[in-house]
Amino acid sequence: MTLLEPALLLDGHASWLSQARLNGGQHWVRNAACDVCCSDAGNPPIPVTRLHTFSAQDSYVASARSAWLRYAQDEAQRKSRSLGTLAQVAGLPLSGLITAARLDEAAVINNWLISTNLHPQWQDSDLSLLTESVMARHCDSPLLLRNVSDAVNPGLAQRLAAQGWTLLPARQIYTCDPQDPAVWQSPNVKRDQKLLAQPDLQLGGPDTLSADELPALRRCFRALFIDKHSVLNPDFTDEFFALCLDKRFLELHALRLDGRIVGVIGLYQRYGWLTTPLLGYDTTLPPELGLYRRLMALLLREAQARGLRLHYSSGAGAFKQHRGGVPALEYSAVFSAHLPGRQRLALSTLAGILQRMAGPILSRHG
Repeated sequence: MTLLEPALLLDGHASWLSQARLNGGQHWVRNAACDVCCSDAGNPPIPVTRLHTFSAQDSYVASARSAWLRYAQDEAQRKSRSLGTLAQVAGLPLSGLITAARLDEAAVINNWLISTNLHPQWQDSDLSLLTESVMARHCDSPLLLRNVSDAVNPGLAQRLAAQGWTLLPARQIYTCDPQDPAVWQSPNVKRDQKLLAQPDLQLGGPDTLSADELPALRRCFRALFIDKHSVLNPDFTDEFFALCLDKRFLELHALRLDGRIVGVIGLYQRYGWLTTPLLGYDTTLPPELGLYRRLMALLLREAQARGLRLHYSSGAGAFKQHRGGVPALEYSAVFSAHLPGRQRLALSTLAGILQRMAGPILSRHG
């Protein structure tokens, strides 16, 4: 194992990678039992994750089965009866194909174990070098790249396909250009920004937070994403929140009510984009407080102030479209040219099913 340069350890990403290589992905995400290594290609270093044990509780950020099957079944059932029925019917054959393609064992490239990995603008030569580097270390498993979308990285999907990668529809996302004046003319945006400015709740940035408040921040996140939504969301550890406070891997902002933390959002800025892999609030408080609206208003405001594009991620489609979000289909790309024919056939069959069925469904219901 090559040690990272000391200067890089000052960076939040390098600190994340250093500890993950030593202690595994569970150091940062409790339900991501994966090994983490570093690709020999690219600078800054690129993490590669691979599950070493398998559980029904594996987060979708580490497990292809949770991403395409377990989470989709839960989410589809919440959205509509027809989607839920389709997910249940499709479940068994999809599960078999995932097993046959050995996607549970995939080496996942540039995976920081968050919902939205932001990628650089890789060119053909970069992708070739990256593929060869990871394949040399993981010659017995598929390679997987999450979060591939033309809306974020124009041309990346086409370059991957040209080099033999298979594109699997993954989710509907929403992007926004906060520099567009039309976004700020939206009545919803105006109301949200006015709500954010109300003095009944106090907004605090990372400089106002202390280590003693980290448990409260984690409780807010878990209340929404783990307790209310799904145990398959990434369950960030105490150590992860400390990393964000100390190194700003994510930039933490909090909402306080009478001095008590009742909401949290973690801003992730990279490659000209801003997104939020971490958001939560006290779900026992009255909806009239508009905690989610305030946190999303902060995200939009910060993207505009920093001159960045905004990646709204997935979910709450109508809410985001009313606030400048433009829908786009996101893929995961899989490389299997180095694997036996039966695995390639399983992947090809899985891709055909998802491209025929999941793509249109995600476009309608994202």
